[in-house]
Amino acid sequence: MATYTAVLSSIDSAFNSEEWKSTGFLAFPSNYWPHTMPDEFVIYEVVPSSPPIAEYQKPKYKGGLIIVQIYTRSNKGPFKVMEVADVLSDLLENKLQHATQLQDGVLSVRGIDKDDTSLFRADYSLQFNSF
Repeated sequence: MATYTAVLSSIDSAFNSEEWKSTGFLAFPSNYWPHTMPDEFVIYEVVPSSPPIAEYQKPKYKGGLIIVQIYTRSNKGPFKVMEVADVLSDLLENKLQHATQLQDGVLSVRGIDKDDTSLFRADYSLQFNSF
């Protein structure tokens, strides 16, 4: 049976993989901010959704959304955001991370970050099911 911590561990493992580390891009889970803020980074968050619909018995899986906030330097154009989104697509889309099945991803460009104008933000999100 899926647990919330197992889903988070599945996503943690993707960002601790050699494939991600080779990008040199730092990744942090939500609710964690480093002491020194890097120029470019991502923050990932697991957002559980409403419970699945039971047809014949109580469902034993968790479902929801994974949101990866991409932060790059502002006034540099969208190329870096698109480059990171491509890496996220290769890393996550339609993959099985342990017991967590990931779907297609969607990129949503947000623009200059309202809290820090030196940063440009985009959100990469994808649905998941964990068994």
